[in-house]
Amino acid sequence: MPVLDTEILFALNPKDRKHEAALGVLKGLREDGKEILVPDTAMLEFQIVLKSIDKEPSVIRAAILALRRAIEANGGREVGTIDSGLIAEQCEIEEKYGLTYFDSLIAASALRLDGELVSGDRIFDGVPGINRIPLSS
Repeated sequence: MPVLDTEILFALNPKDRKHEAALGVLKGLREDGKEILVPDTAMLEFQIVLKSIDKEPSVIRAAILALRRAIEANGGREVGTIDSGLIAEQCEIEEKYGLTYFDSLIAASALRLDGELVSGDRIFDGVPGINRIPLSS
């Protein structure tokens, strides 16, 4: 059950330069019979990135709803992972492996689910238990 890094969520936008690569990886996962998961931590980062570039709430809402449709159209589903245990694990990952706050949240979510993570970011390769599926697959 691979989880999607936030960069993959942005790549679901047809205007994103990584769009075709992301669709290719998702198609391959579906063909392999794998369930594609989008953790709440990735959705939260997606929203915060849009907020940080001064997008209006109505624009963010529209983007989130479009993202939900894109996730479903590509065979994915959203899952909840945030609780006190996940936050504690995020802190440990951030401290031990030097990941950013959001990368360590995504890593903790991936580890909670099964350790598979679709991402082009090699920083995840240094976290034991994470099996990164590269975007360029």
